[in-house]
Amino acid sequence: MGNPISFTPSRRRRNLAAAATVAALAGIAPWPALAQGAFPDKPVRIIVPFGAGGSDSLARALGERLGAQLKQPVIVENKPGAAALIGTEYAAAQPADGYTILFLGGGSLTPVLVKDLKFNLLRAMRPVVCVARGGMTLMVPGTLPVNNFREFVDYAKKNPDKVNFSYTAGSILLAGEMLKSRAGFGATPIPYKGSTQVATALIAGEIQMGIDVPLFYVGMIKEGRIKALAHGASERSPSLPDVPTLAEVGVPDLSFAFSFGFWAPAATPKPIVDRLNVAFNEVLKETDIRARLAQAGVIPVGGPPEVHSSQVMAEQQMWAQAAAAIGYKPE
Repeated sequence: MGNPISFTPSRRRRNLAAAATVAALAGIAPWPALAQGAFPDKPVRIIVPFGAGGSDSLARALGERLGAQLKQPVIVENKPGAAALIGTEYAAAQPADGYTILFLGGGSLTPVLVKDLKFNLLRAMRPVVCVARGGMTLMVPGTLPVNNFREFVDYAKKNPDKVNFSYTAGSILLAGEMLKSRAGFGATPIPYKGSTQVATALIAGEIQMGIDVPLFYVGMIKEGRIKALAHGASERSPSLPDVPTLAEVGVPDLSFAFSFGFWAPAATPKPIVDRLNVAFNEVLKETDIRARLAQAGVIPVGGPPEVHSSQVMAEQQMWAQAAAAIGYKPE
């Protein structure tokens, strides 16, 4: 039997170096990288590009459950301004590592609705999950002498100089202009800062028509202080099941649909996006979260990331066609 092979320190170093070279050439991560923890190993941030008191409450509820799934804290940050553009651009500029994600629909971030828009959501961000879909609701003051959509249209035609309508975003302004065009009545648009101001104006009779996401108004509608006449989605709102859709009141070719969900910076690796997607889909199975979404008047969606980008592209096309039909230009 020959002498056993012995390794001197220099030979050990040479063999370790050779092994590392082979591993690198084979695409195998070096040992320090293998020792790192899997995603996530620190808190995750959710950026909400709107002010507090609105959609951020839902983002916080979803974030809390996401944290339980990921076993990491989830922090919600509001970064409002410029019709959601400030917070969205901020999120897009963060490291593409999955630790900063955006809560947004995205259908309204289009040049059709935002003047001189240079930001392209579908290029700067990649979808994580579509949380839910819904529609905006047509509302009037509880004191207005109408009880359904047709009565409102008749009232507006008879009082062309007495009907004002509110808007807080380009999508709402375009929705109002489209409704006027299709139904054949006149109304003057009045800008407002948010849903709180719109609700106050409706109840006071300062405006005779409002179009908005129904979440904030459900209680006031059920109390009779505000009347809901039509819902802009393809199905009725779970929180307002007695309110007919636009198609049901005779306007089948008009929609005020929207969806919302989560996005990550475009360069975020697919395995990280998939990990977040799986976690969010588990959250969307929870009974109380589904009840919370129903209370908000929306339908849970979930599914793979591509569902959200497809929905947003459809919404952007919807607004583009609507704007072209009446020659609308953003202000």
